[in-house]
Amino acid sequence: MDTARQRILEQFRIKHSLSASELSITLGTTPANIRHHLGVLLQEGVIEVAGQRQSGGRGRPTHLYSLTQQARAHNLDQLAGALLDELLEDLQPTERLAALKRIAKRLGGQSTARGSLTQRLNACVMRLNGLNYQARWEARSSGPRLVLAHCPYAVILPQHPELCQLDASLLEGMLGASVIQTAKLAPSRQGGKVCIFTIGTG
Repeated sequence: MDTARQRILEQFRIKHSLSASELSITLGTTPANIRHHLGVLLQEGVIEVAGQRQSGGRGRPTHLYSLTQQARAHNLDQLAGALLDELLEDLQPTERLAALKRIAKRLGGQSTARGSLTQRLNACVMRLNGLNYQARWEARSSGPRLVLAHCPYAVILPQHPELCQLDASLLEGMLGASVIQTAKLAPSRQGGKVCIFTIGTG
């Protein structure tokens, strides 16, 4: 199923640059809704501000957006979505979970849960940042937690919410501890959105 952001990206593939108002008219949705999605795509590095267009009146110039060079160079979001559909479509829930755990193990690479929890957290953060999660961990009285400031799967997450379970399996495999997701793309004080996983210490 298409998402609003996928439809926006399709418009950028048709036309080199577009404004929020042009996208709003083309897609039949509100400018505020378009600006929200453009903000997410900007944060994800999929689009960029390509220039400005002077308005007819005294108002501020209109921003024009376009795909980044990296986004124009591939079609990986749609490929990944299609592969997940093909892989998971006919599986029972337990089989789907097992498949996600196998994928998570591949993503985790050669990392193994060794050393103290602090050492494992540091190694986990290094691996996650190699996978573009912009991760960090924080010590809390209730136990440490991992903060992921970038979701590499944001474009296809609406059709594949099971990718959050993939992240949890990835973390559990690298840490050798249970994790619970306590925030999903929640607004951050530093700007942007974060996913947060609390680490079990028991």
